[in-house]
Amino acid sequence: MERAALDLLKGYASLFIQRWDQYAVQQRDGSYWRVREPLTLEHLAAHLAGRWTLGTYLLDDACRCSFAVFDADLPDGLECLALLAGELAAQGITSVLEASRRGGHLWLFFAEALPAQLVRDFLLPYARAFRVELYPKQERLSAGGAGSLIRLPLGVHQRSRGWYPFVQLTPEWELAPVGATVWECCAWLCEQVRRVSLPETARAAFSGAASEGQAVRERQALLPGGASSIRAWCQVQDIFAVIGRYVALDRRGVGSCPFKEHHYRGDLRPSFQVFGGADPHWYCYTWRRAGDLFDFLRLYHGLSPSEAWRRLQEGTLR
Repeated sequence: MERAALDLLKGYASLFIQRWDQYAVQQRDGSYWRVREPLTLEHLAAHLAGRWTLGTYLLDDACRCSFAVFDADLPDGLECLALLAGELAAQGITSVLEASRRGGHLWLFFAEALPAQLVRDFLLPYARAFRVELYPKQERLSAGGAGSLIRLPLGVHQRSRGWYPFVQLTPEWELAPVGATVWECCAWLCEQVRRVSLPETARAAFSGAASEGQAVRERQALLPGGASSIRAWCQVQDIFAVIGRYVALDRRGVGSCPFKEHHYRGDLRPSFQVFGGADPHWYCYTWRRAGDLFDFLRLYHGLSPSEAWRRLQEGTLR
């Protein structure tokens, strides 16, 4: 292998491989086989050449990760993730966007391997606000478990038989590939990726837990009423009563959408509806966007996900 190609391969590995003791191989139906053998640069070269397709496990044995991934498997997934990338950039967190078979992936690379619990505590509010999945999906590994995996980028997807590039916004505000070939994309990644550090406030909140039991108690006390997650908090709220303070709702939960910037000449024909039941949420038929109560309050007050999360912890998001 030529020196330039080897350098790109090592650069690729430094970004996307957290653990080298095992990997997964994608099958033609899209499923994966776990391989409990060391991963090598030769394996990665075969992946990038399209000879097979590999998946990587995000957590090492110490339950740390050196990157995180937002996954949006929707027709507008890339556009959604581009908005999320802008939100993160406003907080000083850089990311890179990859196209995928059904949407896209947004990758964040850390300056050092971080506890998965810290990563999830900080990034999960963003995932919930933008209705996307977050990897890693676990805070810790079960005995003998490997945790969640994600397909390594730039390889051939075994179901679609195609490969998907990284993309960026053009001056015309369109998403375009960063390169025409796998190796051009690798070169762009090695030049453009900037590793990030999480804010000190997030680190301080995490390091304040002296033991696992204390950490659990503190996380449960983060939200009013002892709820242990945003979803749990939303479930115990009266969504009609809370949103009803901002929107005049009829008996069906229908009202004029408060997010006027998404409506031509305003919402003259009420297109906003609130739903209760097991999955309380709201939906705007014109905007074609849905969300839970946390999403509504964040958008209504113009808050970033991290700021809304902080206010929710303080009991001032209402």
